[in-house]
Amino acid sequence: MAPEGRVDGDPEEEEVAMDDEAAWAQAMADVQPLDDDGGAPVESDGGGEGLAERFRQRQDATPTVTGDTTFAFDRRTYERLKEGHIAIEGEVDLHNCTQEEAFTTVNKFLDEAWFEGRRCLLVITGKGTARDGGGVLRSDVPRWITEGSHRDRLIGIGPADPRHGGDGALYVLLRRARDPVIG
Repeated sequence: MAPEGRVDGDPEEEEVAMDDEAAWAQAMADVQPLDDDGGAPVESDGGGEGLAERFRQRQDATPTVTGDTTFAFDRRTYERLKEGHIAIEGEVDLHNCTQEEAFTTVNKFLDEAWFEGRRCLLVITGKGTARDGGGVLRSDVPRWITEGSHRDRLIGIGPADPRHGGDGALYVLLRRARDPVIG
């Protein structure tokens, strides 16, 4: 039964609905999505995921320090890390390290953690100074981890909670080692 004052199949109402849809389609015809940084429109291949889906995925992802969302934590894991429900099983502090020392230290630390079966780690890079553009290690370490030999061992990487160092530290979550080496 139609609501009072409305007749099912009312051609006038159907025409208004069609006019609204047509007007919306016309208004949106030349709209292009912006790139992830809010810059220039990206070219659509016509078969990409919808804007709503892209928005939902961005909302579910945590902020990353690399710009690469491949290793972003899902929201639940990230909240559990920040709230301390996942114990940090090891940490390394890279303050006062040169880039070369930091690179060696991070790789050794991640190798040892992997082989010892430790999974949740804290890497303290420091925030850097304005002089060095906000921290060379702060920008390089996430790239070393996500692009290096540890890539296949990695579940996620993201900025730490302020009580763990905030922007000057990273949570790193490793996959379970299948056969940890004892020795």
